[in-house]
Amino acid sequence: MKDIFQNMNKIATKSEIKFVKSLKLKKNRVKENKFIVEGLKNVQELLKSKYDVLELFCTTTYVKLFNNYGCKLISPEELSIMGNFTTNNACLAIAKCMNVDSDQFSNEQQIIILDGIANPGNLGTIIRALDWFGFKHLICSKNCADFHNPKTLAASMGSFTRVAALYVDLEDYLDNFSGDLYGLDLVGKSLDSFSSPNKCGFILGNETHGISPSILPLLKDRLTIKKYGSAESLNVAMSANILLYQLRSCATGIF
Repeated sequence: MKDIFQNMNKIATKSEIKFVKSLKLKKNRVKENKFIVEGLKNVQELLKSKYDVLELFCTTTYVKLFNNYGCKLISPEELSIMGNFTTNNACLAIAKCMNVDSDQFSNEQQIIILDGIANPGNLGTIIRALDWFGFKHLICSKNCADFHNPKTLAASMGSFTRVAALYVDLEDYLDNFSGDLYGLDLVGKSLDSFSSPNKCGFILGNETHGISPSILPLLKDRLTIKKYGSAESLNVAMSANILLYQLRSCATGIF
């Protein structure tokens, strides 16, 4: 962690509060190359990570936890206004967005690819699952939810600090993918019988519309999670959890 500011126990100003509020919007996060991290768990994970933490705000109740970093004092009411958490009474940080090295992704033998995952909560839950199962990289289409959306970060429970996401023109990326492509779908070969020694990309589609029709011809095959009951479908984040478990547990010698 670099560049942590040193204004020990100063009071946050109105202009600082206004600036933090502006980062709720994606266009401002992109413009400033900064994002908000809220809540004690996520902020603590952030401070342990390689992210550059630019500012730290906390309430008097939690100030002792951050004496080694320096923070600006703020009331719980102001904290809830600054961010998206109505129940956050602890802290909030501003961090610099981290550049993603695309070369790291080319070395992955198994890669999860998201096609139009619109719900930031689902994206954050998938990031958390990737971290749990030891996956470090994620490919996202450009119309996926924003990695730095506060709801994405909240659902990741700190895992965003250990998983890198690369946003790409998906059709172009898949056209040049050097391995086999599989799509998770309601129909297809059973996932529990899947095994492959090859480099593979696994595509999970939009929560409502599934995998984009233009991508289906690029698939080597479709895979499905075997259904035993009467539910109509699985949430995309649930499907990702099951997929990651299967990839970790199957004896393919790929990890």
